[in-house]
Amino acid sequence: MKRLVLVLFIAVLSMGSAFSQPDQRNPAERNQREIDNLTTELGLSKDQVNKITPLVVEAQNKQGLAIAKMREAGGNFDRDKMREMRLKMITETDQKLKGIISAEQAVKLDAFRKKQAEERKKKMEQRN
Repeated sequence: MKRLVLVLFIAVLSMGSAFSQPDQRNPAERNQREIDNLTTELGLSKDQVNKITPLVVEAQNKQGLAIAKMREAGGNFDRDKMREMRLKMITETDQKLKGIISAEQAVKLDAFRKKQAEERKKKMEQRN
């Protein structure tokens, strides 16, 4: 009987982890999520997805390196500076993306970024 309970307990735990959210810190998953979101929100073609993928990967890598450097500096982690750096990188990446997408998709990109900013702001307010 104890073994059965133990086996059921382990099975429930493993099922729970299978349905958990993806790891936010996994760069490959984060890149794919960003590409999927852009594809859905902007209605990208396969050719456009192939062209933007390296841009998204490069931007995510730059951002990850910059954040790692800030953390390595130790002591005070300046969230405002990090946010400013991140917004600058997003703006630079969006300029590159706009060279690939149509004018209509560029309008959708601006709306998508605005929506993302509002969602981030709401999350920050909930934390406080």
